[in-house]
Amino acid sequence: MEVRILGPVEVTVDGRRVPLGPPQRRAVLAALAVDVNHPVSLPTLIDRVWNLPPDRATDSLYAHIARLRQALTGTAVSIERRGGGYVLEADPDRVDAHRFQRLAKQAQAHADDDFTRAELLSEAMELWHGSPLTDISGDWASRMRYSIEQQFVGAVVTWARTLLRLGRPDAVVTELTPLVPRYPLVEPLASMLMRALCALGRTAEAVAQYARLRGYLADHLGIEPGPELRALHQEILRGDHDMPTWAAEGVVLAGADHAGSGWAPLGQPPSWTRPAAHVPDRVLSRRP
Repeated sequence: MEVRILGPVEVTVDGRRVPLGPPQRRAVLAALAVDVNHPVSLPTLIDRVWNLPPDRATDSLYAHIARLRQALTGTAVSIERRGGGYVLEADPDRVDAHRFQRLAKQAQAHADDDFTRAELLSEAMELWHGSPLTDISGDWASRMRYSIEQQFVGAVVTWARTLLRLGRPDAVVTELTPLVPRYPLVEPLASMLMRALCALGRTAEAVAQYARLRGYLADHLGIEPGPELRALHQEILRGDHDMPTWAAEGVVLAGADHAGSGWAPLGQPPSWTRPAAHVPDRVLSRRP
C-alpha cells in the first residue's frame, strides 16, 4: 500500500488505484501526507487546499475528510482527529516522498561506500513518477512542488557524481542528457554531464553543453555561469580534466540541512541551486 505525491496524488493497494475523488479531496490528502503522523491544524489545511477559501471551507474540509476516511478503509493508513486538527497515521515509508527522503539521507550517510550510495539513490529516484502533486493547483502545491523537485535534483547530482567515481560515465550521460535541458538553471547537473562527456572522450560535446548553458543564462537572466562551471570549462579547454580528481570532489544533497542537524523537511527549499525551469515526466535511474 502506498500514498503517492511524487507525481499525481494517489493511493495504491496491491498495484490498484484507490478512487479518491476530485482534485480538492486529493489536495486534502496531500496536505496531510507531507506531515504524516503529525497533526495539521484546520486553518493550515484550509490554506493548503484553497488560495481563496470558500465561505463554508470548514464544512467542505470535513466532507472531504469523511470521504477520504471511507476510501482508506481497510488500508494501512487512516485519518484521525488530533490536537485541533487531523493527522494521517501511517508508516512514513508508505508515503513516497518520505521514503525518498529516507533513502537520500541514508545515501548521504554512506559517503565512503559508493556502491551502497548509488543503490540507495537509484531506489530513491525510481520513486519519481513525474512532477510532484501533478494534479493539484494552488500556491501551497506550487511551493511544495518546487521544494521536492530541488531535493530530487540534488539526489540526481549526487547519484551522477557517485557513478563517475564508479567508472560509469556512460550511465550518467544517458540519464542527464534529457534532464539537463529541463533544468537549465541548475548548474550542478550541467557540470556532471560535462564531466561525464569528457570521461568518454567527448570533449567537444562538453564544450557545446557549456555554450548552450551560457547562452541560456545570458538570454534569460543576463548573467554568466557560476565560477565552478567557468573553471570547469577552462579546464576542459586546456585539456586539464583529471577524472579521478573531479570524482573525488564532494557535493551536498539538496535538502540536507547545512547546519548539520539533519534532512530538510518537505516544503523547505534548498539554497544551493537557482530555480529550475520545470521537472521531467520521469527520470529512469540505472544501477551500476
